Amino acid sequence: MTKTAGALLLAAVFLAGCGDNGVVSGPVNKEMDAKFVVLDTNIKTMETLRSTTNLETVTQQYIALVGQYADELGRAEAQRRLVRKGDEIGAYCPPCKSMFYDAARRY
Repeated sequence: MTKTAGALLLAAVFLAGCGDNGVVSGPVNKEMDAKFVVLDTNIKTMETLRSTTNLETVTQQYIALVGQYADELGRAEAQRRLVRKGDEIGAYCPPCKSMFYDAARRY
């Protein structure tokens, strides 16, 4: 029985690693991820400074980046990212939260 459970666990781990799981791979993914990291860092910096004007600018950039990679991300992931970012930033910038939510409705 232990051998069977071990074999099933090994098979599950192997199968979980197969396929693309809806995630973009390759150079496009690395480029996209790098761009999102830069914008996420900018947003976190602006949250610290509590600069609403700059947050709105970075929000627009983030929304545009999601739009640029929407085909690679897929509708659900694009919407999820926008809603999640709106939730994160909403306490610091209510207009930004609205912009993220409005953009998410398009997906």
